Amino acid sequence: MFRLVTTMRRGSASGMPQAWARYASVEAARTGAAELLREDRVLRVMIVHGEIPQSFVEWSER
Repeated sequence: MFRLVTTMRRGSASGMPQAWARYASVEAARTGAAELLREDRVLRVMIVHGEIPQSFVEWSER
């Protein structure tokens, strides 16, 4: 399971469904990150492995 953590210019990502979703594969998480990055306020997206403790996988940036 993978999750996305967004870094925003202003505001929060709480209204974006991609930020709340859980992804079964890293490829699906990359697709969700690409959709988030289409929003102008999103600066970058971190993909993390969703288990406890969370572990970093990769950054997606503009």
